[in-house]
Parts: sequence; structure tokens; C-alpha cells
Amino acid sequence: MKGILNKHFTSRQVVAVELFSAGWCNLSCKYCYIPKTDFLKEVHRGIIQSIEDGTFINDIKELYGSDLESISHWGTEPTLTIRKFKKFYEEIAKAFPKFKECKVSSNFMTNPNNLVEWVTEILPKDRSLQIDIQVSLDGPPFITDKNRVGGSTDQIVKNCLKVTSEINRIGTNHKVSMHLKPTICVDDIYELAKFDRCLEYYEFFDDFMTKWIESNNNDVVNLSKACDPTLVFPGTYTSEDGKMFYKLLQNQLELKKRKWKVVSPESNYYWRFRQKFNYYRELYIKPRMFVCSAGDSCFALGDKEGFSHICHQSFYLDHEGYFDEAKKYGKLDEQTVEGMEKGRINIIKDNYIKHKDDVIGLIKMTYNTRAYNDFMTHKASTIIALILEEAECGHIDPCFKDLEVARIFAYFMQVAECPMHNLAITGSKLVGISSLIKLFGNGVFQNIFRQMIRDEEYINE
Repeated sequence: MKGILNKHFTSRQVVAVELFSAGWCNLSCKYCYIPKTDFLKEVHRGIIQSIEDGTFINDIKELYGSDLESISHWGTEPTLTIRKFKKFYEEIAKAFPKFKECKVSSNFMTNPNNLVEWVTEILPKDRSLQIDIQVSLDGPPFITDKNRVGGSTDQIVKNCLKVTSEINRIGTNHKVSMHLKPTICVDDIYELAKFDRCLEYYEFFDDFMTKWIESNNNDVVNLSKACDPTLVFPGTYTSEDGKMFYKLLQNQLELKKRKWKVVSPESNYYWRFRQKFNYYRELYIKPRMFVCSAGDSCFALGDKEGFSHICHQSFYLDHEGYFDEAKKYGKLDEQTVEGMEKGRINIIKDNYIKHKDDVIGLIKMTYNTRAYNDFMTHKASTIIALILEEAECGHIDPCFKDLEVARIFAYFMQVAECPMHNLAITGSKLVGISSLIKLFGNGVFQNIFRQMIRDEEYINE
């Protein structure tokens, strides 16, 4: 049986849902765009009610029919409600024979038993699911404690080891993977541009991962060894920030020469671009390989009954007062504030948050997102225009005045960009963000591209 999202299409089915699983968080991280005010507690109570009264499961059935394959838990801190989903997953197992994947992201500052119970008791046992758990550990205390709360580094490490060891002790028929998601803001770029600080960063993760592997004593969990920093998006970045980011990249390359127990210092963006560039011949015939799945194979289900979102990043935008609260408490960067004040939030609300009864609206939203994903030449041309202008203004390296060099850089930016961030700042998914071009166009992209084409393993592929 086809659900509302798929019955009007013969291909390109929607099979994944991002679920608004928690409206409250036990932390108030420096770089988080969600202010921890009283209105979030009201949202949180509404989410719990939607879990317990069957609203979520009924909406998924109507929207997805029998096509659902993947569920991911998002919000502020999903583990605050994760144990309330037992009945929900009992219904999921009955209604969705294709269901095979589940994901969750956590700050690992709540009770670790919540995740253990979710994996070993709450998720369906009638099939082997692919489970992915994202660990938000940003680095040693000079990063994590600064951006979160004092002592958070040690607590996250302790809880992560506890979750891993307990899943190993209890056992599960599911295929469980865990990976780190280190995030850094502008201040951290400048810190890691100092060689000694960058060394401290990777020494911390090398020590942690050694303990992490030991806690996985029965090899029940597949542990990713990647620990390279990702950036806060959206963000207001300058040319000077881009130069500091290049120094961070140089530090990574120098540290890679050293002998490490587990880690291998590398740019996260190098690997993301390399994995895509290997398939560059398919850029125009298989564009889905190169873009975000938001609004394509995946939609998000908000806390308001029946409302679908383009992705989890728009969960709060249909709540009156969110923008004023976020602005008041300094939770949005300057570019986002400017964009929202110019009506960008209304563009998102009007076009990318639709009720299930508004079938035409849902079809239009799908049409818009898939048009963005499919027309790669059109999308690249808008970024190329920005790159050429930035190069002419002296904001990025003059090498990007060359059209072909700018074109390759544009393909890289498509790997790094997010359509929701484009919407929030520029009002269009197709128009890129100039501050990101400044960040990557002052040495980082050039170095990544040179590294990639000189990589002996890549050349031999």
C-alpha cells in the first residue's frame, strides 16, 4: 500500500523518516541554534504525548504506507524519550515489513542505560536492524568543556564506554555501529590552527579510541575510527577564518606522518570530497549520489500532528516565537538572523513544512526538493558565479578566477553545503553561502584537491 508521500510517484520513493523525538535538552551548547527556554518544555511534553497516544505511528502509516525502511531520532536530546518508544516499535514491526535501519544522535550526557535498553530491548527483535549511534564528542576539554559544560568531556567518554561495554555484555541480533561527530566553531579553528593544540586534540582521541576498542571486547559494535572535526553550519565565516582553517589542515597533514595507535589525522572534508569525486562521471546521470536526501528519499515528521518537514533542521520553525527567542539568546549567527529578518523563515514555513491533508502542497514540496537534487548544472552555475565574484573581490585565492578551477571548487562546495542552510540565509536552495566559499577558498580546497590527485591509492583505483 502506498502512502501519501509516494502514491503520486512511480519512482524515487520516500523511504526514511527523521522523527522529532525530544523537544528538551539537558545541555545548552555554545554553538546550538536552539535556545533552552520554557517553550521547549511545552514542545517536549507534546512530543511525549504524540509518542504515547499513537499520533506518530498513525502519521507515519498515512504518509509512508508500507514503504518505510529507516527511522532516525532527532530533536534536542533524543535519549530523554527513547525508552518511551517500546509500543511505537511494536507497531512499526507489524506495519512495515521493509523496516531495516534505525539511527540516533546523542550528546551522551544522559543516562547511558537509555541507549542500552533501546538497542537490546525496545527495538524489534523479529529482524536484524542496522543501528547507527552518533556520539557528539567534540574533543578534549579545551573544546568540549568550553562549548558545553565543565566536566562534560569526561562524562561523555565514561558514558560512551559504558554503552559499548553493556551492549557487548548483553548481546544483540542487530548490527550496531557507533561513530563520533566532533564539531568545532570559529574559536576552535583558531585554537587547532596552533600545532600544539592540534596535537593535543588527536592525542586525546587516540587515547579515547584505544579505550573504546577495549570496551568492545566481543566485537558486537562496529566502531568508526574517524575523529576529524566538522564545522558549525550555518556560520558567519571570514577570509581570515579560512586562512586559519588552512593552517588547521596543514597541522593535520603534518600529524598524519606520526605514529598513532588508532587515529589517522585527516580532513573530514577531504574524505567526503574524495568519495564523491571517484564517481564524478556519474554526476549528471545519478545526481542523488552527490546531494542530501532531505525532501527526496527522506522527510521529517514534526511534533505537530500530520506535519512533514524537509528535514529535522526545520522542526522548530513552525513554532511562533522560536526565532525571537533564538535571536534574543544569541543562538543564531549574523547571516541567519539577517536572512530570517528578510523573510527567509516564511519561505521555509510556506514551502517546506506541509500538513498531510495538503496533498498538493506535499507534491509541490517534493517537486521543489527533487528539482534541486536533479538539476546539477543549474545548481553548480549559481555557486560558480559566487566563486568568481569572491575571487574578483579578493576574498578568496585568485586561482578561482579561472572558470574551470571555479567549476571544480563548485562541485566540492555541493558536497559541503546543506540546502536548509541555503534556504535560511539566502532564501533559495540553489544559492550558496558566500561565507563558506571564504572558509574553503583560502587554501583548504586547493590543498584537498592536490592531495587527492596525488594520492597513490586514488591514482591506482
